[in-house]
Formats: sequence, C-alpha cells, structure tokens
Amino acid sequence: MKLISKSAIVTGGGQGIGLEIARDLMSRGSNVLLFGRTAAKVAAAAEELNRAAGGTARALPFAGDASRAEDVSRAVEAATSAFGLPGILVNNAGIATLALLTDLPEEDFDSVLDTNLKGPFLFMKAVARGLIAAKQPGAFVNISSINQVLPTDGLSHYCASKAALAQLTKGAASELGRHGIRVNVVAPGLTRTPLVDGIGLTAGLSAQRFLERTPLGRIGETTDVAPVVSFLCSEESRWITGDTVFVDGGNNLRGLHSYWDTLNASL
Repeated sequence: MKLISKSAIVTGGGQGIGLEIARDLMSRGSNVLLFGRTAAKVAAAAEELNRAAGGTARALPFAGDASRAEDVSRAVEAATSAFGLPGILVNNAGIATLALLTDLPEEDFDSVLDTNLKGPFLFMKAVARGLIAAKQPGAFVNISSINQVLPTDGLSHYCASKAALAQLTKGAASELGRHGIRVNVVAPGLTRTPLVDGIGLTAGLSAQRFLERTPLGRIGETTDVAPVVSFLCSEESRWITGDTVFVDGGNNLRGLHSYWDTLNASL
C-alpha cells in the first residue's frame, strides 16, 4: 500500500490500538506524531518505535489534551515543523467508564464526550484547514467501536459518543471531499487493549459472551485493526469516504450482551 502522506498524527498513540497503528504507518514509510495525555507514556512509545524503525521513519511524542483547542493547534504545528503538513490523521484517543445511566456522574459523561467526540472534531478542523490552504489531499480515520450501532448496559454515554462520531465522520466526509480529503471510521469489536482489559471485558464470563457472539471465534488483537487503518490512509482506498469498516470478527452481526450484568455476575 502506498500511503498518501509521509506525515501523520495518531492520537492515543502511547498504547494499545493507537501504538499499533503508528507502528504500522511507520512500517509503510510515514513519520508519526504520537499524541497522548501522559508525557512519559508517549515518550516511551516513540522511543520504542524509533528503535524498531531504525531510521526509516520517525516518531515524535507530544503530550496534550485532545479536547483543548490550544493543545491540538500546537500538535499540528509540531507535526508540520518536524515532518511537513500532516496528510494522515487518526483520531484514536478514547476513554470509557462503566456505570448505569441512573448512577452515571455528570463529569464522566462530559469527559467521555470531550475525549471521544470533541477531540476528533478539533483535530479534523485543525488539520483540514491546513490541507485546504495548501491544496493538499488528506485521509482521516476516526476509531470508533461496534458500540456506535450496538448499545449495551453500563456504557450508554460511551455508545452515544461513538454513534455521534460516526455521524460527525459522515458530515466531515461530505464537506471535505471537494478538497480531496477523505474521512472514514474503523469500528473495532472486542480488542485486547489496556482500556478494555481495565474494564475486565477480555476475561472470564465477559470474554465467553463475546466469543459466543463472534462468528470468527476469537478476541481481536491490535494487529487486526492497524492494517485496515493504513489501507484507508493509502492510495488504494482513494474511492472510499464517509464509510465505516467493522473490524470485529463479525460480532456486529449477532449483537452484544449486557456488559453491566455480565461483569457483575462474574465478580
């Protein structure tokens, strides 16, 4: 695959799916700014990627909050200064908390929407403005979840944020297509990451329920997701925009169990 740009930004790039996406993009020749909240984490991730790349591509760490416009602006400036105007943007940063709607703290609702929806909006706005001014094409990929179409108990706010992200993606694709900028969604199913491991979804009864509903019969890995993202950032996907690619082993075909009931039953 031939990537459309050698300058990329990946948010949430310090671990999990974001780190693997950055690794895959670098293996295909793109330099990557790793954006994350924790300076030490993105610095360690960049060091790991640079060591593995051996000079064929470069990773630059950047600590910031994706829901703060000033941090987003500084990150885009840093990527441009280091690698040239970023033509690839992967909005991967995401958070989730588990609570029933009646017990959900307002601050949790706000923080999930800020990170999962406002962050991608701010990054797409900032990067698109630069590309349009320079008359350069771009490819944006927003990492969503099967929860954009499949609700489950305990994650109503997270599901809402991902459904809204899918609609934001469609709107952005419609508006930005005239400028040669494509915008798509990759929606993973259950994938082994620090986020889902922390909630407890990849073990015990919860994992069993997922496997029962997944035609391909296993839990996803970050290496299942990253190449799909790279494809959507390549010349080979030049006729795809405003779409969602589910990377879930077919889980979306059979629906979800109740996360809340299953996790509490397995305690």
